[in-house]
Amino acid sequence: MSKFIKNFHTQFLIDIYFSDPKRVITLPKDEFLFKQDQFNDRLFLVKKGKLRGFGINPDGSEVEFFIATPYMFVGVNSFFSTSKTMTNTMALEDSVLAYIGYKDAVYLAGGNASLSEQFLPVIVNELTFRQTRMMEIGAEKEKTLKKLIQSEKLASLGQMAAGIAHELNNAIAVLEKNTQWLGEQISGIIGAHSPDMLQYFQTGLNEGRSLSNSEIRARQKRYKALFKLTDVDAEALAQTSVSESDLSKLEDRLKQLIPDISAYWETGATIKDMLVAAHHATYVVKSVKELGVQRTQRDQQIDVNETIKEALTLLQSDLRKISVDLHFSSLPPIIANAGEMIQVWSNLIKNACESMFNAKTVDPQLEITSGLENRKIVVTVKDNGPGIPAEIKDKIFQPNVTTKIEGLSFGLGLGLTIVQRILDGYGARITVDSRPGNTLFTISIPIGDNNG
Repeated sequence: MSKFIKNFHTQFLIDIYFSDPKRVITLPKDEFLFKQDQFNDRLFLVKKGKLRGFGINPDGSEVEFFIATPYMFVGVNSFFSTSKTMTNTMALEDSVLAYIGYKDAVYLAGGNASLSEQFLPVIVNELTFRQTRMMEIGAEKEKTLKKLIQSEKLASLGQMAAGIAHELNNAIAVLEKNTQWLGEQISGIIGAHSPDMLQYFQTGLNEGRSLSNSEIRARQKRYKALFKLTDVDAEALAQTSVSESDLSKLEDRLKQLIPDISAYWETGATIKDMLVAAHHATYVVKSVKELGVQRTQRDQQIDVNETIKEALTLLQSDLRKISVDLHFSSLPPIIANAGEMIQVWSNLIKNACESMFNAKTVDPQLEITSGLENRKIVVTVKDNGPGIPAEIKDKIFQPNVTTKIEGLSFGLGLGLTIVQRILDGYGARITVDSRPGNTLFTISIPIGDNNG
């Protein structure tokens, strides 16, 4: 196949060799002009319609070589080399083709030039096209092979993880069960010996550390003025999720009880953290185990905002020196797997924390927002770290990507591969916009017909 090159010489050849109405055929749609490994003794010019040339791989799949449209030659190689055709050539629509054959008169343009010499520009163009197309096909095959190898790696990772998942899950189950038992026992002891403090313990146990840094700062400022407290006492109360109305009921006893309120609430919140961590660890093991497997149970009605809060709870140590601002909108519940959602947010948040920490970002800040747009839940995770270098930005969702640039680690890699796999399973989309001082991940999750 060779594309028509509009010049005087080629037009001259077309006028001479492809203008005879007796040497014209009509090829109906889906009919073959010729099949692979067939002898061909004609050179064709497409006058109307469209043809497709393709080959068959050993596995039965097709590989496309060309699409021929009007004023493109077909059969150049097999005609001039007298070899068998290399492709199957079929009409994509009703087509009209002019042709010449070996027995047709050769027009000698003022000399003894052979047919091959007269069509030399067409032949060269054909060879160039074939070389280019072979390079493209080679690149496509290499890309496909890399994907296959990566897929096999991920499947192997799943198989390896399966070997240790059983033991880990047993250990996690023991931790979770014993933590629940511990919470019940402590609650009973407090109820028997310090009943006035039981509500603070239970508040911490039920609600956990659900306040953002900005909310804590605002509560600290208000409590300091409202209850006339020192900075230390105001901060201790602000850390808890005990309501202002409950604190107001204590009146003059508040200052005296602040250490106890804080301690009992902290004990409850710590047990809550342990339960959340044990629950999430089960999903972490399962997610790595199933990295190469396309199956996950998703039958829960979940609140996306709550899964973000649980992820923040798990990452308290990472967030200790980072200012976190949350801007949540009311969201409809969605059918999903809570553990998967927690893992998505955990990886994104941890990446941001590690990036800012490794770059020694001054006044590190993390902002998380959620909202509803066009029947999609949209969550953004933004940090003011060093940004993702351009040379790895397009590769961050691929496993085993080198993420250390000039001594800085950007906290990327396998975690984002898992994030991508999870979100793909929900038909969700993740994008990243990054520059120094502002990296923004945006996740859009369709709520679906059964959600909201």
